[in-house]
Amino acid sequence: MTDCTIQQTRPAATGFSLAALLRNWRARSKVRALYDLDDRMLTDIGVRRDEVIWASHLPLTVNAALELEDAAFRRRRKHRRN
Repeated sequence: MTDCTIQQTRPAATGFSLAALLRNWRARSKVRALYDLDDRMLTDIGVRRDEVIWASHLPLTVNAALELEDAAFRRRRKHRRN
């Protein structure tokens, strides 16, 4: 008989729930859909292509849509100051 050990996967110690990970995964999917838009449409939305790429590579513990919105807001605010 072979001795097999079944390893249990424990939730991350960061306290993220499966629901939060699912929500973040859906948000990342929506962010990645923005990549298919042309640059003019992204400009109308208020984001840049490099911001979309950056946000789509964030870990699932982060809501990519919220981070993208925040990054675009900070960029626009900094641009207004100059």
